Amino acid sequence: MSEQPAAGLPYGVPACRNGWDGVDRVLADWAEQRPDLDFTPVGVVNRLSRVRSYLDAELAGVFARFGLTSADFVVIVTLRRGGAPYLMPQARLMDALGLTSGTVSVRLDRLEKSGIVSREPDPASARGSLVQLTDKGLELFDRVAPVHLANEDRLLSALSPAERGILADLLRRLLSSFESASTDVAASLGLVLEPARLARARRQAVGLSDRAGLLVAAVEPGSLADAAGVERGDLLTSLDGVDVISSTGLAQQLENLLGRQTVRVGLLRGNEEMTVRLTLG
Repeated sequence: MSEQPAAGLPYGVPACRNGWDGVDRVLADWAEQRPDLDFTPVGVVNRLSRVRSYLDAELAGVFARFGLTSADFVVIVTLRRGGAPYLMPQARLMDALGLTSGTVSVRLDRLEKSGIVSREPDPASARGSLVQLTDKGLELFDRVAPVHLANEDRLLSALSPAERGILADLLRRLLSSFESASTDVAASLGLVLEPARLARARRQAVGLSDRAGLLVAAVEPGSLADAAGVERGDLLTSLDGVDVISSTGLAQQLENLLGRQTVRVGLLRGNEEMTVRLTLG
């Protein structure tokens, strides 16, 4: 049975202090010191940060046993998962890692000196290079990967398999909202949407109510959404009464509509609540 929050302690802090983590103590202090402020997001953001610091330290310890850093292993993994011949233009590797050219070059210099990768001129680019995982690099991956994966499994020991799945789904929803400024998950309806975090910021900037939803960035002329009267700037808030706050959740909701003829779409136009009926066809 889950614990209930203690009387007077908001933010989901459990009644049993023996079950508190470091963030619970922080939240309890703030509940006493500044009850006028809502510290609820701290319970998520601070825990993500603290868990990440523990994970990074544990992962680094495994890689160090093989003479690698976490950054080194990311390069090896990126080349390996591309499949044979484990070759990639340096510019594409840079994009895959989300790093600057200088940072990638420093990492590759270190790995090249160790014989883990090789570089050669890219015939398709006058100034570019092709980066390839060597036989030594492939052998190293085969030695490190099983140990690394077993370590990650150990680090998640406090969660059951079902709980890990739930956490992965929640993190997927959160991560997808940061990975792109817009999504075409509702392209079949003729919509380009912006994530809830951007939608809230845009609405606040023009003095509209703070409401979570997906902002309509574009409506394709002649599309299903256009026929239903959806307009650019509308906030998509629900489908058939189910809240819409993430592109991942919306994708699942749209799958559940397969075979349906119509669906009720909840919108916020300015500060006016609206419902339109969309014919799926």
